[in-house]
Amino acid sequence: RLLNEKETSFMREEFAALVFGPGLPPGGAKGSMSVTASGIDVSVENQFPSARFSELTLREVGFGPRGVELAWRNSESTWAVHVLDNAAAKRLLALPSFASAQVTALTSKQRRQRTGRVIGWSLIGFFVALPGILLALLVLNSDALVSWVASKIPIEQEVSMGKQAFAGLQGNLKLVDEGPAYDAVKDIVGRITRGSQYTYDVHVAQDDTLNAFAMPGGIIVVHTGLIAATKSPEELAGVLAHEVQHVEQRHSIRGMIKELGLRGLWTTATGDIGGTLAGQAALEMTSLKFSRDDETDADQKGFDALVSANIDPSGMATFFKTMGEKAADAPAAFLSTHPLSVDRNRDLQQRVEKLSRREFAALSFGAWPPQTLK
Repeated sequence: RLLNEKETSFMREEFAALVFGPGLPPGGAKGSMSVTASGIDVSVENQFPSARFSELTLREVGFGPRGVELAWRNSESTWAVHVLDNAAAKRLLALPSFASAQVTALTSKQRRQRTGRVIGWSLIGFFVALPGILLALLVLNSDALVSWVASKIPIEQEVSMGKQAFAGLQGNLKLVDEGPAYDAVKDIVGRITRGSQYTYDVHVAQDDTLNAFAMPGGIIVVHTGLIAATKSPEELAGVLAHEVQHVEQRHSIRGMIKELGLRGLWTTATGDIGGTLAGQAALEMTSLKFSRDDETDADQKGFDALVSANIDPSGMATFFKTMGEKAADAPAAFLSTHPLSVDRNRDLQQRVEKLSRREFAALSFGAWPPQTLK
């Protein structure tokens, strides 16, 4: 197409382009494109293809900020020109000579694609952030979420888990499941668990450390050292009521669900299984919160269970107060499972004071602590 020099200078507009066509590299060759009144002229490696506007097919190309492709086919070959600079592509499509239905359609398609990309990247961002969101929800709404999951675990399965765990531990325990100490523990547990959905299996372990623990499904183990440290059967009852409530409230199962859920979501969100300082700190801080919540829950509901069984609950307050005063000398095993707290002791004592006018039947098991433990 031939234009005189005046018309060319007036009508033509130059664009840097990547050109694809016969004799050119597969990845295209750098060239230039001139827009005229009737079409385009291309210059690339001593080739000068051209096309009329009516011959062109337009589409969006490139990554990130998009460019535009102008393609056409003549009797000999197929050509394509990419204007990849986004600003240049916009300027190209805004030329009066490109005011056509095809440009209008491309512009409309570009708007739809931009909207789709925004939505797409938003969804990708959401799913990438989802583990972190779930992690936050687990921490902030842990009780409701864990209660729902725990409710789906049958009691029979929980009992089976507890028995398996105890079987693995039993070889390290010297059980004394007879005698005055055992009889006292069994009697007290029987009183405070009437009507329970669990059948309790209690054990006394010959061990001088001050410890007692509950396992899923109704297994309670008390060390002889703890029994010897109590000043009355009511103090032992306070410890046992606390341990029983760990079973009744399914704290072991709930703690396991929290731990597994937290670790799984943390790992998914960060790829860190807790090996880094940040990961370990996050896990331990959350686990500590769960532990303290469960201990307070066991205190409060254990207190209620003692009152319902007509056992003086002041023994719970006095024993944990004593342990709090001797926290520096308390065994690590007891402190790890029973974090002592001034607030917990204060709350228990306040509840005892509100019951000051109520009389409870004294527990009687002869000389206390049982003679065999001295």
